[in-house]
Amino acid sequence: MLNRKAFASLMLVLATLLWGLSYSVQSVSAESLGPFATVFFKGAGGLFLLPFLILQKRKADKESVFGGILMGFFAFAGCVFQQLGITYSSVSKASFITSLYIIFVPLLERLLGKEVKKKIWFCVLISICGLYFLCMNSSAGINIGDLFLLMGSIMFAVQIIVIDRYSRKCDALVLTFVSQVSVAVFAFIVMVVWEGVDFSAMSNAFLPIIYIVFIGGLLAQCLQITYQRDLDSSLASLLMSFESVFGAFFGWVLLGQVMSLRELFGCILVFVSILLAEL
Repeated sequence: MLNRKAFASLMLVLATLLWGLSYSVQSVSAESLGPFATVFFKGAGGLFLLPFLILQKRKADKESVFGGILMGFFAFAGCVFQQLGITYSSVSKASFITSLYIIFVPLLERLLGKEVKKKIWFCVLISICGLYFLCMNSSAGINIGDLFLLMGSIMFAVQIIVIDRYSRKCDALVLTFVSQVSVAVFAFIVMVVWEGVDFSAMSNAFLPIIYIVFIGGLLAQCLQITYQRDLDSSLASLLMSFESVFGAFFGWVLLGQVMSLRELFGCILVFVSILLAEL
């Protein structure tokens, strides 16, 4: 029988796998949906938690609401940058650049006054070298999609720090509900202003939307918020870093996206930097 930490690790790996698959799904949805519409559906699944909150009489105190909104804002920003990046970049590259949040987390914590191990700076150097091989090529260099993905990675790093703070003292289901609904509200406002509401496009992307709402959005977020608090931050970060591997794998299997040797070498450097940072 699995103990609590082992089960939490297994659930976090499951969430990571679902996120890895989301890259391919979002790449397909980008053919019909704008980035803000996609992010709206990522958060819309949170509404389905409302009946459970009412039936179980869960209470939403001020701290849970504030923490959930804060989590939702940075999740919204990260998802928007990620979706914009996927539009201009490959799924494999997107998953590895996004996974750099594992490096950004300790760097941001240092800005908040926490000590950062010396090896982190070495890992940052390795990851920068990896990004050079991954993103630079002889013709175009770093494209706008790569920059969007990098910004998204920073936003997700902030989100992880916020989750670590609030998930240990607030109701996980309430936090998930507030954060998901916040994502949906932020995205809906911007979607109406910049993209409009295109029901035809939504109809064309029906199956990707179902996955984005219930699996990549609601289920994966519930798993992260519920089980991240049962693990050491270093172990949780290491498990979530495998999102890059799952993303590249599904991009190859489902979309036929194959990386060049140069890009593959860059991915290896990025992944090595992630592993070293958490050892």
